[in-house]
Amino acid sequence: MDNKQEILSLNVRGLNNLAKRDAVREFVVSVKVNVVALQETHLAVFDPFMVMQCLGPSFDGFAYLPAQETRGGILLAWDSSVVCVDQVSFDTFSLNAEVTAPGGEPWWVTVVYGPQRKEDKFLFLRELEERRALCIGPWLIIGDFNMILRASEKNNDNLDLGMMARFRDFVRSMELKDLYLHGRLFTWSNARENPTLTRIDRALVSVDWDLAFPDALLQALAASLSDHAPLHLSLNNGFRPKQRFKFEVFWTKIPGFQEALAEAWVCDDSIVDPFKRLDALFRNAAASLQAWSQRSVGNIKLQLSIANLIILRFDAAQDRRQLLPGELWLRNTLKATVLGLSSLERTIARQRSRMRWLREGDANTKLFHAIANGRRIKNFIPAIRVDDQLFTEQEDKEEAFF
Repeated sequence: MDNKQEILSLNVRGLNNLAKRDAVREFVVSVKVNVVALQETHLAVFDPFMVMQCLGPSFDGFAYLPAQETRGGILLAWDSSVVCVDQVSFDTFSLNAEVTAPGGEPWWVTVVYGPQRKEDKFLFLRELEERRALCIGPWLIIGDFNMILRASEKNNDNLDLGMMARFRDFVRSMELKDLYLHGRLFTWSNARENPTLTRIDRALVSVDWDLAFPDALLQALAASLSDHAPLHLSLNNGFRPKQRFKFEVFWTKIPGFQEALAEAWVCDDSIVDPFKRLDALFRNAAASLQAWSQRSVGNIKLQLSIANLIILRFDAAQDRRQLLPGELWLRNTLKATVLGLSSLERTIARQRSRMRWLREGDANTKLFHAIANGRRIKNFIPAIRVDDQLFTEQEDKEEAFF
């Protein structure tokens, strides 16, 4: 996609004040998003002028759930040059819509503002369960849930264990994933001298949404406008850290490995610093072993595809004529090669996995890749600050760490 989809979710704690609207608009413009989901607007009516006043002129599409006697209220606004939003519907505690980007598949978004009362929380979760039956396909739920999933999401022991269990049951039964939040442990504070901190703002996604947007990155921003931290969700962040070197255990069983390793373990004699010398040795060895592996083993998936294609051609030819002895030998050899390559590919997947319960048959499932991708996003470092300088580019971060 040419345009990146960027979503901002924030409990604004009211937009009645003109100064608050100006502050929200300046903040939205500064973070450069094209979809905004605001909760607790305290407004019963929105018009295009008010939306522009709160968010800026680029947000030419909007839908809202009115506040009830200055309580609650949800606003969903978008830049129609980047995304198309339609099929808007409303529930008691949420606003729902279908989102489509140019050239992309549609997906559903539900913006929530969870209730405070315990009995209403049960109605809120039941309402979301019913909404899922109407939102078929990739689904994102984002906003202020006014609930926590785990005890670690609150900084004191005043916990409602029953409601936590009910919320976890909802997430499990709906097969949702809690997107990892970069930057903060908690998203709300009561701003007292000994504050209560909780993580009640979050984004939950379905499995198919997670697979559709594997590079989605959720970050918490500075809570300058409200007692809630804004959530910035980049759907196609496109971060691609350099491919890490992976030593494959099966390499040691391939003839020529010891010789290749001996040739690779070299570095420039002019490097005298022991740490830099060790770094150079590891880098040179990694590059040399990867090149040796490509020559000795090659691309397993490509070899499997080629072998299967040739076998298919032989099978098609056999429908019309008898295969020659050389063709029969090649087909049988390729069949044995396919079995060997498949076993090797399964072994590599198992060795790379840190999931103890992974069985051989699960080595290439979507679940395996989704969990591996989630670990990669969780380990990603968006930025590093050294003194007063902030580094966000990959090469700058590497240099700062070094």
